[in-house]
Amino acid sequence: MRNRARIDRRGLIFMGAVLPALALGACQLPGQSAPPRQFRVTPKTTFDELPQVDWALAVDRPTIDRSIDTTRIARMDGVEVEFYADAAWVDRPPAMIQPLIIQSFRSSGAIAVVTDRRSEVRPDFMLQTDIIAFQALQVESGPPEARVVMSAKLIAMPRRDVVGTTEIGRTVPAAAGDLPAIVAAFDDALGKVLKRLVEWTLVTGKAGAVAT
Repeated sequence: MRNRARIDRRGLIFMGAVLPALALGACQLPGQSAPPRQFRVTPKTTFDELPQVDWALAVDRPTIDRSIDTTRIARMDGVEVEFYADAAWVDRPPAMIQPLIIQSFRSSGAIAVVTDRRSEVRPDFMLQTDIIAFQALQVESGPPEARVVMSAKLIAMPRRDVVGTTEIGRTVPAAAGDLPAIVAAFDDALGKVLKRLVEWTLVTGKAGAVAT
């Protein structure tokens, strides 16, 4: 019988069954709780035809609303923010997603240099992003949906002229109500956002480079 997540009166989500102690892979002392299961999302690695650019891009760490700036996996039920119990991301969303943005650009094969802001490379453009949504959404019936929304600003360096802004969002329904299925929906939604972010940045930056 499939385990189902349930919400107690405090709005926290608990799993319907506990993994056997042997599955934890480590001994637990009496009174110790099991460590949370950790999940991660992945970069985008496949792209359609993209414009080739010869400039350098620096990717700033994303900003995010404090309510979801946590390793806990968030779920929205109306206006209430809830969190899945005994589960966590490998890092806070900004720290987890920034390297995925960089890896996605590198995987595109369309850009000469892409790095994070702390690099000594002098970039031609700076990409700033804001994570507007990174949570599961409760629906009236069926499994939750994963919602990922990011806004982006492309800045020409060193004068810091804004050459374009955009907002990209994707919603993907989970195939089931268990955590692995919900995380897979997060991964799919984020991948779609990253794909569009790479496309938009390259097109916008190429136009901006010509204009300058």
